[in-house]
Amino acid sequence: MSKHQEILNYLENLAVGKRVSVRSISNHLKVSDGTAYRAIKEAENRGIVETRPRSGTVRVEQKAKVRIDKLTYAEIARISDSEVLAGQAGLGHEFSKFSIGAMTRQNISRYLVKGGLLIVGDRENIQLLALENHNAILVTGGFPVSNRVIRMADSQGIPVMVTHYDTFTVATMINHALSNVRIKTDLKTVDQVYQNLFDYGFLRDVATVKDFHNLIKQSKNVRFPVIDGENKLVGLVSMRDVVGHEAHTVLKDVMTVNPIIAKPNMSLANISQKMIFEDLNMLPVVNDDLTVVGVITRRQAMENMPNFQHNNLYTYSDQMLSNLRVEDGQFQFIVEPAMIDQAGSLAQGVLTEFLKEICLRVLTKKNQKNIIIEQMMIYFLQAVQIDDCLTIKPKIITESRKSSTLDFEVYLENQIVAKAIVTTKIN
Repeated sequence: MSKHQEILNYLENLAVGKRVSVRSISNHLKVSDGTAYRAIKEAENRGIVETRPRSGTVRVEQKAKVRIDKLTYAEIARISDSEVLAGQAGLGHEFSKFSIGAMTRQNISRYLVKGGLLIVGDRENIQLLALENHNAILVTGGFPVSNRVIRMADSQGIPVMVTHYDTFTVATMINHALSNVRIKTDLKTVDQVYQNLFDYGFLRDVATVKDFHNLIKQSKNVRFPVIDGENKLVGLVSMRDVVGHEAHTVLKDVMTVNPIIAKPNMSLANISQKMIFEDLNMLPVVNDDLTVVGVITRRQAMENMPNFQHNNLYTYSDQMLSNLRVEDGQFQFIVEPAMIDQAGSLAQGVLTEFLKEICLRVLTKKNQKNIIIEQMMIYFLQAVQIDDCLTIKPKIITESRKSSTLDFEVYLENQIVAKAIVTTKIN
């Protein structure tokens, strides 16, 4: 075990609240101050320790990261910090829509759909109406719930929850969670498009170069995963690996080991970028234990990439870019309050996002191909503040079949406030 890992293990086993320092670690474990410092920084990134004003670095309890893949009533209860009073049997059901019970009994009926959620205060008649329409209930303000409502909810297995948050806060929390789930639903992953291993073709590690050539004739593919007796990936083999080798040569002696892989939960955007950068036409799809389940080709990844239009503002990027206007080949946007940094100037990351989008629009209009940003260099010349209207002028410097370079000038009125050079790969 390395000294670095030894320090991390030591920190993990410390009691919560215990103070640590570079000097104490180096003295206790007999390591250099530099090694102790690097390990403490990594522990801080992992959430094992935390640096606090006047207290120094202390051991803290790690917070579990919760990934929401679908929104259930149980997740609603967790998000809103609610107490579940009744209907625990229905907590696992998927949540579809929420409404706010701030209207009369007659008018609210049209908004109640089966499998929905009604956010309401201490109005018992509205709560009963929600249960009659198979809607879960979230009571805000910490108001008590009558026994009649609880009995009816338990009999139907429909959750009744109570939170101390107000209605606006709860609605905002749920809306944010729904937006996150929708984004994850829209993003395509490898497991939705990959090709079955037996349909594509594969070779065992005991196969020979002759077997490789025979499989090429059968499948018309030229790059194959190599697996062992337990169907685990051990390498990849292609024409480049076998050139110059005899027909009886065993593949495990010539194959490429430790290849780039894809996992079922990876997004197609991630995989396509890897394929473009590494100029690969196929990646094996493996589980966490390296068991091969299939392959994904470059063509499959590109053809199934989602074509996002900025009509529905779900992501922070979408919200920013909705402010972008174009006229006569020039792009403009107004600096909004959410776009500034702590110093009150335009955040550098915001400008980066605008430049990336403009780059994609300019090149996609000409090529109708997949564009990947390879490198971006930005020079900030002047500070930009809220309500400033910026004009961005793009110019293509060089362009080839597989790459391009663009120059950007960012103007505030007639003064250049930033310049940028962006290089891309085109597929």
